[in-house]
Amino acid sequence: MIEIKDLTQKFGDKVAVEDVNLRIQTGRITGLIGPNGSGKSTIIRSIMGILKPTKGSIYVDNELVNRTISKKIAYMSDINELYLPTLKDNIDYHVKLYKDYDVDLLMDIINSLNLKLDTKIKGLSKGETTITRFALTFARKVNYYLLDEPLSGLDPVFRESFIERLRKFREANREATIVITSHMLREIEDLLDDVIAIYFAKILAHDSKENILKNSASLETWFKEQYINAGIKF
Repeated sequence: MIEIKDLTQKFGDKVAVEDVNLRIQTGRITGLIGPNGSGKSTIIRSIMGILKPTKGSIYVDNELVNRTISKKIAYMSDINELYLPTLKDNIDYHVKLYKDYDVDLLMDIINSLNLKLDTKIKGLSKGETTITRFALTFARKVNYYLLDEPLSGLDPVFRESFIERLRKFREANREATIVITSHMLREIEDLLDDVIAIYFAKILAHDSKENILKNSASLETWFKEQYINAGIKF
């Protein structure tokens, strides 16, 4: 379980997240949903130990988070971290960095793109880059996967490909815990077990999709209701 207690992150005078308390249950897909700039990436980077809390603490399986937590969590950030010249260079680097790779799975995903290993990273399309990063994330044999705005900028074909690949991974790995941030609820709602609504530093609500749909016509309706209840105008 990922447990966040009283998390506040400040950057100078700016409050990025304030007094966040969350329990993200294992074996579920949780969507952290809110507009750009609402604090989603800050929470994810805090869970990864990239950002040290201004206040509060974060635990993964009762272990206080620090930078070594990456041994337990596979992370797909909101920026392209394929820094080396070729596809093979980046694959080799990641496999050497993390010893928990299922290399067969990794190469199966890479090969599905019909790319040569000597392909230059700068020559990849946005979609090819994203699916490569998907492979480098989900081919790790860990219990937790954090995805920060993975669908941003994808065309409809690669967006559908990404979602279908994630769905298949989920079917084969029911024990995995996945957290995905997005400002596009409709794109991922079918995948989700739980939904967290966030708006500029504050968590507005956190509930299971099952409970939400008992009382609301749709996740989108529920999401708008949380904003209205908080006095936020569209």
